[in-house]
Amino acid sequence: MNPGTTVILDRDGTLLDFYEMFHQFVLDLHRDERVSPPPREVVLGYAYWKAITSGSLHIGGVRVLDRVDDVAHRYMAHGTLYEGAVPAITALFGAGVRLALVSSWVGTAPTVELLRRNGVGHCFGEVVTRDDLPGRGEDASDADVKITLARQALVRIGHRTDDRLFVVGDTAADVALGRGLDAAVVGVRTGNGHMLPDAPPEGPDTMLPSVAGLVDVVLGPG
Repeated sequence: MNPGTTVILDRDGTLLDFYEMFHQFVLDLHRDERVSPPPREVVLGYAYWKAITSGSLHIGGVRVLDRVDDVAHRYMAHGTLYEGAVPAITALFGAGVRLALVSSWVGTAPTVELLRRNGVGHCFGEVVTRDDLPGRGEDASDADVKITLARQALVRIGHRTDDRLFVVGDTAADVALGRGLDAAVVGVRTGNGHMLPDAPPEGPDTMLPSVAGLVDVVLGPG
């Protein structure tokens, strides 16, 4: 047993493979607006996502940014956990590790249902997203949202200052969260992890191909 360890996990790109969710959302918007969608590889490219977040992408008469939260709220049934995520979560929970999921995007209730559907809902002491931020924090950065929610989650799950703490994710916001919490930062190459630097200080302390390898890092020596 290892009751003195806590792991904070990111959702999208770390545990959750959201590509089919997002693709289906875009296809449905094109269908509703009666326009033809671009190829799948274009939709799933980083440039397409940046066009959405900048507010410049329109599908028919819809500014996609105004509807993008629908991906997390309405399309979670199309999402899957990455291969190896369920065994890793189960093993960590079985070893007494406290687990929290913290996302700077929305979708707390659908995320809880996704985890339950995959048999690991009981493993998480806290599941929080931007939905749970006081005032919703629409203008807050991803990094600020994550650190606010993570600090709340740590208190609620009983994390102590002398416990070991890991933050696991695929983006710079996850690295910033780990640094802000004085945690060991574990990066994954899934999601947007291919864009992370390989090493500190801008990159994580440890890089994994996926969350499937997390057990050895958290429960291994040291």
